[in-house]
Amino acid sequence: MNSARFFRSVQDAPWYRQFLAPVLDGVGPLPAQATVLDLGMGPGKLLELGQAQTSLRWAGADTDPAMLAEARQRASLHGVALHQIHPDQPLPFAAATFDAVTCCSVLFLLPEPAALLTEITRILRPSGRLVVLTPSGTARPRSKLIGTIGWDPRNWTFWLWRHMTAERGRAWTRRGLLSDFAAQQRAIYKREGVFHGLATLEVVQFMGP
Repeated sequence: MNSARFFRSVQDAPWYRQFLAPVLDGVGPLPAQATVLDLGMGPGKLLELGQAQTSLRWAGADTDPAMLAEARQRASLHGVALHQIHPDQPLPFAAATFDAVTCCSVLFLLPEPAALLTEITRILRPSGRLVVLTPSGTARPRSKLIGTIGWDPRNWTFWLWRHMTAERGRAWTRRGLLSDFAAQQRAIYKREGVFHGLATLEVVQFMGP
């Protein structure tokens, strides 16, 4: 199994739906027909959930053509615009295109995300919002973990996810980079623990000109 197909199996496990649910809540206050870009979409699970649960107009972008190919196999995404982007190049969107941008398990992987954050600011409308979901790396007792994700055999990938993301998730939280960025932009910043403390949801709400 190639990496993109494996990651799709991770996204399609029941626990991953729980992990992504706070992002849909974060964009939910937007009005109907608002535009949302899922940046670093992988095989497209958030887009699929967004199509099913909201009236927003979604688009997706990723650097990996194999991830995009997996996403295009999802029937619910056949009418969704999916874009390949390139590292270290400007995002291929005009200024003020989107009402919201979502980044799930993306920014914490980048050594220096400042350039991408600048691009995100450019493509957001003046009163747009950035919704970021990051693994927290918080350790929890085994019994509480089982209660959180359930006993479905497909959830074995949860343990791999915890192992692979914990250190970087803790480092992202310590840096406080997104709160500093919001302060520089004079934007409203909110952070909360979600997914039973196993992830952090950060929302940057820009205030317009």
